[in-house]
Amino acid sequence: MPRSACLGFLYLCALLIAAPAAAQDTNAWTLSGGFDLIELRGGRGSDVFLWDGTFSLGDATDQIMLVTQGGGALGNQIDEVQARLFYGRTVGNATLLVGVRKDVTPHRRDTHAIVGVQGNVGTRLGWETYVFLSDEGNLTGEGQIVYQLPITPRLYLEPRVAVGWSAQSSVAEATRSGFTEGEGTLRLRYRLTPKLNLYTAIVHERLLGPTCRLARASGDTRQSTMAVIGFGFSL
Repeated sequence: MPRSACLGFLYLCALLIAAPAAAQDTNAWTLSGGFDLIELRGGRGSDVFLWDGTFSLGDATDQIMLVTQGGGALGNQIDEVQARLFYGRTVGNATLLVGVRKDVTPHRRDTHAIVGVQGNVGTRLGWETYVFLSDEGNLTGEGQIVYQLPITPRLYLEPRVAVGWSAQSSVAEATRSGFTEGEGTLRLRYRLTPKLNLYTAIVHERLLGPTCRLARASGDTRQSTMAVIGFGFSL
């Protein structure tokens, strides 16, 4: 899919999702969210286009949340699309989540039950963790920590660390039980307006543990480092 078509598609989706917000009654639940990441990653291989967006309808205590993630190599079809639908209950600084995840790829269309927790420590540190149970009985999970470090009122650093794990080995996913993959990212964001920001970043991905040893034995790529440009916006 060409670059312009990718960006146009996501922009149209955002407009369609945001449109009902104007019709909200002031006493009803409110719609919030946006795309935290819409980015191009470039390295030694093909350039990759990725997105990650979250939309929430609710109040300070109860929410219905839709998360959409996906991406693929530029010039080819999008090879991974994932949607998550949650009910969330906020208690203190944490939100407890239960829901369902649907993976849509060219060859697999798996469904997972999800339980998760999102939280904040102060105003700068955010964290989230999820456990997934697939319709085939596979148990996996992931977690992420994000920190925002202000440099100026509009410019800030955003380091992120994410890790994934699996409770069992999977031939289809080429993974072994244990920690399977990790990602470290350092983004430098500039806030153009309260709702729009631009960023550049360096991201490092690598396989971990037995999954990394499996990839080494198969001659597959075990790690990569990429330069990133992108933007994010909120409703």
